[in-house]
Amino acid sequence: MRPVVLSGPGREQQGKQLGLLRDFLLVYNRLTELCFERCVPSLHYRALAPDEEACLDSCAGKFVRSNHRLMAAYMQLMPTLVQRRVADLEAGAAAAGVEPAEPGVSSGPEVPRSMEFAP
Repeated sequence: MRPVVLSGPGREQQGKQLGLLRDFLLVYNRLTELCFERCVPSLHYRALAPDEEACLDSCAGKFVRSNHRLMAAYMQLMPTLVQRRVADLEAGAAAAGVEPAEPGVSSGPEVPRSMEFAP
């Protein structure tokens, strides 16, 4: 069975969904790598020790909470950043003598790329 290839708005939506999935997987992989390196010092046993499980739970919790706080701050700042960018584009267009683009349209990313987590 061949995959369905969309054109027009459907293709754009599919591209956005793939971008979101990619971003999620990057964050998930980073979380897994950091917490595993920090909490599992050796692979001598098949099962995790209770202290390793507790460490992983704590590490993952910190990562998720910090990511939520960063996203909340980003969402608060986003309207201001968009307004500033629109104003800059309009000023640049006016200086160049070009008709400004549609207000509220931003060429920047709609969803932030994965955020780094520093232990």
